[in-house]
Amino acid sequence: MKSKIVLIASLLLSVITESIAQTKSDAVLKTLNERYESAESVLKELLTNEPSNGELYFDAGDNYFYWGETEEAEKMYRKGMEVAPTNPLNYAGLGRVAWVKNNVAVNEAQFLKAIEIMTVKSNKISKPIQQLAYLKMAEVYLQSEQKNLPKALEYINTALGLGDLNPEVYIQFGDYYSLRDGMNLSNALMQYNKALEKDPKYTRALLRKGVLYVKVKNWDEGLVYYNDAINVDPNYAPAYREKAELLYKAGRFNSAIEAYGKYLELNNSCRVQQRYASFIFLTKDYKKAIDELERAKMCNPENAIIHRLLGYGYYESSDFVKGRQYMDQFFVMAEAKGKPVIVGSDYAYLGKLMTKTGQDSLALETLKLAVVKDTTYIDGYSDIAAVYFKQKKYDLAAQYYQQKVDKSEEKAPLDFYYLGQARYFNKEYSLSDSAFAQAVVKYPDANFWRGRANSRMEVNAEMPVGLAKPFYEAYIAKTGVDPKSIELNKKNLIESYSYMGFLLYTQKSFDCSKAAWNKVLELDAANEKAKVALVDKDIAAANEVCVTVEPIKE
Repeated sequence: MKSKIVLIASLLLSVITESIAQTKSDAVLKTLNERYESAESVLKELLTNEPSNGELYFDAGDNYFYWGETEEAEKMYRKGMEVAPTNPLNYAGLGRVAWVKNNVAVNEAQFLKAIEIMTVKSNKISKPIQQLAYLKMAEVYLQSEQKNLPKALEYINTALGLGDLNPEVYIQFGDYYSLRDGMNLSNALMQYNKALEKDPKYTRALLRKGVLYVKVKNWDEGLVYYNDAINVDPNYAPAYREKAELLYKAGRFNSAIEAYGKYLELNNSCRVQQRYASFIFLTKDYKKAIDELERAKMCNPENAIIHRLLGYGYYESSDFVKGRQYMDQFFVMAEAKGKPVIVGSDYAYLGKLMTKTGQDSLALETLKLAVVKDTTYIDGYSDIAAVYFKQKKYDLAAQYYQQKVDKSEEKAPLDFYYLGQARYFNKEYSLSDSAFAQAVVKYPDANFWRGRANSRMEVNAEMPVGLAKPFYEAYIAKTGVDPKSIELNKKNLIESYSYMGFLLYTQKSFDCSKAAWNKVLELDAANEKAKVALVDKDIAAANEVCVTVEPIKE
């Protein structure tokens, strides 16, 4: 009977041990899948049942470390050292924390301690544990902002000597070569392919290959490997995150949202929800973005970036009061914490919100800070110019629009359009014409403004030579015969046809003059200038056969 009880107890212990090992493995997998909150919950439960298991403390510390919670990670590693002083993993973990905190002395001391423990034969540290320790030490030298490539390579080679079947060894080699070789992908690719030779379904290797191609802006190839990783494991969350980031960089915002939505589905957390909301903002669906951002804010009210985006979003949605509230809160948070860095667009949105509440003078001061504090924020010059234009200070508006054009690597037709208007109202007609000439490629009504500017450059307005004629004709032609287009451009068409009617009259082309003035009446039956012109004896006698002022029929 006693032997049966022992046998049953032994079997139960075996089942429990296997269950714990399986649960621990699940927790580690959750960490690798960036499901940090879920992994934390599992590991806490495991530690409640096994408070003396040093390896579990390492896993918990690693989960916090990847999560970015270095203080919590350090607590777990230290606790692991207390309960299992001869387990090298927690010393390696503590050294990793020290490295990201720029404490080189502690980093070296803890790594040396981990190595010392592994070299003492009586400690009987298994090869897989030793290999894991070396790989973790190498990883922090590769993945942190501060690098130590020679030491990383030393540790990876040591890990390889402990066993060549672990695909993670080749992942670390690949990461090393990716950093060392810059845009030369060959060595890194070779190592990631070796990882896939060891395990053809190793999603981390597929992901790394995708990251490598994105590094050289080969979006299509990168996307192939992210999709390959997803096909191997549809629940591999990091592949969806990287896919979303790739699509964002490629400007495919709607597809990015779809991919990040899947990541959120697999990893529903405050952190991910906030990033998802940020992606929606980029699609300019501001109403939906605001809804998601407000939801995300509830789980972390102190997130300054959420306040920033809400400020932006409410401005774009014309709720200027709420926009101002959130931007004010953002500045308070960012200045108190020293992060995130306040950038030019922050000052710009705050300044634009000020203009919407009648604080133009204060707005100008704030908008000027945008370009002073952030020299990369070229759009700020347009924001400043727009306020001066609103104040009818056209000389200053032109000055800032000109700076926007001069400082832009790619000259935008819209910038030339605004510059042309500022020059026109500042009576700089030749410069206005030159600016509009650069805008007409995208904005056909720039022809109208060229006509205006050239008409002002006539030496004798009573006897024009027709400087404006080709531009008004081009504007009329481009407007076409579509009723919506005509209605939208009615005011400017009336001015264009009126100019043509007067010019052609002075040139004694009475037929064409009559045709032009009749076009004015078609657009405005009560137009007095047209009525007066049409009763002129020469125009009245004309037969109105003229095609030079007809719009293009597309």
